[in-house]
Amino acid sequence: MGNQSSKGNSATKGEVYHMLLVGETGSGKTSFLNLVYNVQLVHKLGFATSAKQFRKYNKIKFENPSMRPMESATMRSELYEVRFEDMTIGIIDTPGFGDTRGFEIDKQNVKDIVDKVNGVEYINCICFVINGRQARVTPQFQYVVSEISAVLPKMSVMNMVVLLTNTRDETEANIDMKEVTSFLGGEIMQENIFCLENPYCKLDKLRNKKPDLPCEEIATGLKDDFSVASKTLEAILTSMMRLNPVKTCDFMTLFLMKEAVEKATLNLMIACQNQASLITVIGLKKQEIDEALKMKTLNQSFRNTYTVPKIIIVYTEDRNTLCGADGCYSNCHLNCILPKQGDHKVKMCDKDIIKLCHCMDEVTNICSKCHHSFDTHYHMMHKFEKKDEQFTYFDEAMKERYEKAEKSVDDLSTLMKDQLDSKLKMAMEEVVQLSKDLINKVNHFEEHASAASYAKLIECQLILVEQRIKATPADGIINGIMSELVKTKEQLEEKLQLLTKARQAPSASKDINADINLVIPRTSAKCSDPEDIC
Repeated sequence: MGNQSSKGNSATKGEVYHMLLVGETGSGKTSFLNLVYNVQLVHKLGFATSAKQFRKYNKIKFENPSMRPMESATMRSELYEVRFEDMTIGIIDTPGFGDTRGFEIDKQNVKDIVDKVNGVEYINCICFVINGRQARVTPQFQYVVSEISAVLPKMSVMNMVVLLTNTRDETEANIDMKEVTSFLGGEIMQENIFCLENPYCKLDKLRNKKPDLPCEEIATGLKDDFSVASKTLEAILTSMMRLNPVKTCDFMTLFLMKEAVEKATLNLMIACQNQASLITVIGLKKQEIDEALKMKTLNQSFRNTYTVPKIIIVYTEDRNTLCGADGCYSNCHLNCILPKQGDHKVKMCDKDIIKLCHCMDEVTNICSKCHHSFDTHYHMMHKFEKKDEQFTYFDEAMKERYEKAEKSVDDLSTLMKDQLDSKLKMAMEEVVQLSKDLINKVNHFEEHASAASYAKLIECQLILVEQRIKATPADGIINGIMSELVKTKEQLEEKLQLLTKARQAPSASKDINADINLVIPRTSAKCSDPEDIC
């Protein structure tokens, strides 16, 4: 197999087997570790004698000093080795996930586990410790599985072992194993499911409650329990020896790939945030342009031209009858043939001559043109003309505001065209490229990861993308970001849906997790930078 060691299935003298011990806070994981160490004393010395020497083997300096309820007893991962008959058992004890100190502690724990696992060459089995008395899979256990499965290689599903604590056999177990295996992402064979009523817990309680109780009495009460527990441990170890070990570099490879995917997601989120910030700046500049245009429009009438009509008298070669009434100034009869006023040949008063003008009524002597009396009229070689006189007025304050607004519009338009628009184009191209990069890294992770690992990874990235979409305002200019984020979200959702359907199929665990032909051979036992891998 591409990612499996060539170690055999039977123990040889001096053989070392490694177990990764995983469980939620309060599952009995640390007590199981202490049982493994103390049972060997029973084999060597007999229970009555060894009970005096029983002690906690988990290293106190790595334990949680506060030990408040629902805080993990184990603060960091540690490798414990114990001789069991002719072989050595190396148990990597992991911190309990889901305690009250928060998700950051759990995130540190995953990195700590990977580092500790990477310190050995291979892992023979991954033992999930579950309280068998609980009625169903707890959210804490689901969280434990989701966190640890994120770094489990594809073939590691075949190395999973389930230990149900607080139960002597499956008849006492309340937990539904089908539900358990559904969260583990693969089918757990019946021979890899074990029940254990841990006598070490009883011993520990008796010592705390009755420190003066003689060892002989303790031996009488717990001898049978330790005998049964010893047989269970032997069965677990026998099962572990049958499993093909997984190279630990696969864990680190997957961890680095996971980090590369997370980094790609964060890069995409940052690019979207930067693009959104740029769009906000562009929006503000557009508002400034609109305000400047309004100011320009309001002050564009700083220059006004006024027209004043004027009446002037102009010379003509012919005689004309003109009205001089106030405000009239009418040319009542142009080219009039009456003699001019003051002519000595005419024996009439000057004003009486005007009565003879064609425009005057013979009876009333009222002008038919302007309706004024004859005595307001003149007969002369001039006429009235109307002429418009124009002059321009400048409002200097308005002119200053207009020119300032015009300059702002020009400057801001140049800024938009020469800088901001080009930056926005580059930012959109970056978002598109980072979206493709994320999907490529997710696809690469899929090739190496178990179904549970892959599902967990996609779900986490989906959450981040969805949060970014919700934080992106609905705006025309921002459609470039939104469309790319929605496209990435749909691709991730499609992958998750296909995985869900495959896992629900009857032979899902074999098809997804045990397809040997899809396993890509590793080129090195140690892994380098995630960018080189992904």
